[in-house]
Amino acid sequence: MTVNQKIFSSLKKSKVLSLNKNPLTRTALAFPLLEKFRFSCLPDSSVYPSRNFTTTKYESAALKKLDKVANHVHGEVPAITDEDTKMIIEEPASHLVSKTGSTNPVVVLFGWAGASHKNLHKYSSIYLEAGFTTVQFILSTRHIFRDTDQVPELMSNVMDQMGQQGLLDRPMYIHCLSDTGVMCYQGLDIASKQRSTMRRLNIQGVVWDSCPGPYPEVTLSRISAFLIVNWLCCMKDKLGVVQSFHSSYRLLLDRGWPNLLRRWQGKPVTLNMMNGIWCGHFGRDHHHPLVPELLLYSNKDFYLPYKYLEKEVLAVKEENGVNFTAMKFDGSPHVAHLKYHKKKYESKVRAFVDGNVNTVEETEE
Repeated sequence: MTVNQKIFSSLKKSKVLSLNKNPLTRTALAFPLLEKFRFSCLPDSSVYPSRNFTTTKYESAALKKLDKVANHVHGEVPAITDEDTKMIIEEPASHLVSKTGSTNPVVVLFGWAGASHKNLHKYSSIYLEAGFTTVQFILSTRHIFRDTDQVPELMSNVMDQMGQQGLLDRPMYIHCLSDTGVMCYQGLDIASKQRSTMRRLNIQGVVWDSCPGPYPEVTLSRISAFLIVNWLCCMKDKLGVVQSFHSSYRLLLDRGWPNLLRRWQGKPVTLNMMNGIWCGHFGRDHHHPLVPELLLYSNKDFYLPYKYLEKEVLAVKEENGVNFTAMKFDGSPHVAHLKYHKKKYESKVRAFVDGNVNTVEETEE
């Protein structure tokens, strides 16, 4: 029996291939065995493969069975709920509102994965003190990791709520925190273009905080990290331990495993996208001549490497003639620039919304 056959025999004996086995047990058993499979199948196991590998008839049959498990559908996509579209609208103090009253600008803040409205209020305060109305929205966990196709519909619902409050006719700023925030903005952009009225949002500027990021690599370690993040986000959504584990298990079956297979077979991976576009690429290619952009990043962000942002995002925006400014903070982690550099962060954001925007990249060391 070959090494690969032994691995698949182990999979079979451990009942990883059985749909009747406890899902958490099956997930835990599968990962180390899949890791062995990857190393035994590839001529060069020092890097993740970008080419096809050959398998025996026995192994191919096992792969197909695993693939069938991975694509097993556990029910329909849930309908959008009131909790999914929950947002918080805050108005500035009356003495800070301009004489024009209802035309004071609106800032829509899109939070990062796992953020709370308490977290977002710290950012809202910057704008409220400037006399702006703020709207806080946080994407639900299932829309971040699984049901991304539903985000435009979700954001259309959010637009309806904003329209009922008379906010869509005002000048608007978008503040995205991490790529989850970018996903919200991407869905909002799609929803606004799909509207029969064809009324476009009056966006005056976009703030990118710790985003847009690179297209994620699909590896066992990365997927393990995503499963943990998904579980933590579900717990913050108050889904409970059982449902949180079940959500992470479904994420593994529906997204993780199929994309691992595609990567190992040298095929392009397909992560959650909207209209075939990854949210990070949406942010990178965001180009509206009359819409200035502010990019806030650091040299210590584990998710958004500064070299990637400077070479793959800022360079593209400069080439496309985007009116942008950027600030690189020193030492602050992902979505923590406000916490570590409060005065500089607030000053830069206030200058941006006040119209003091230039195309020169600034660096804070």
